[in-house]
Amino acid sequence: MDTIQTLISKSSVLYSEIEIKNAIQNIADQINQTIKADNLYILCVMNGALIFSGQLLPRLEKNIQYSVIHVTRYQKGLTGTLIHWLIKPPKDIMGKTILILDDILDEGITLNEIAAICRTMKAKEIYTAVLFDKEIKKKKSYSANFIGLKVPDRFVFGYGLDCRGLGRNLSQLYALN
Repeated sequence: MDTIQTLISKSSVLYSEIEIKNAIQNIADQINQTIKADNLYILCVMNGALIFSGQLLPRLEKNIQYSVIHVTRYQKGLTGTLIHWLIKPPKDIMGKTILILDDILDEGITLNEIAAICRTMKAKEIYTAVLFDKEIKKKKSYSANFIGLKVPDRFVFGYGLDCRGLGRNLSQLYALN
């Protein structure tokens, strides 16, 4: 079994904590300028977006309602599989402006599914923000409204993202070599 120290030794830093926090501030500034609704219902995609959400929310100049959703494709693996819902959006999103927060946009499959569920639940408007956007070669099935930082098409971990269940608490973003 890998330890976090072993994973770090096999990786390189992509972004420092300061660079990531600056990106979060930029996302907050864009949201404050773009979303006109005074009331915003935030859906945090667990577990990866927890750190991102905790740092973004105090910077938003809106009346905030907040809930978590939990959907996964990775189940502690390195490649995505079928979507598995653990916690769906709450019923009270109907008629509300929604902001979905996720850690990383890879192919867009997960965010596309979350947005589709919110539409069927009659959300008024749906926006999405991701801390990291992976630059992949194929066309994504979904594009986020607000993006923090671009990352290469490598496996990344840290700052909310895990590698085989480890590293979510790291203050930098790493990529496996």
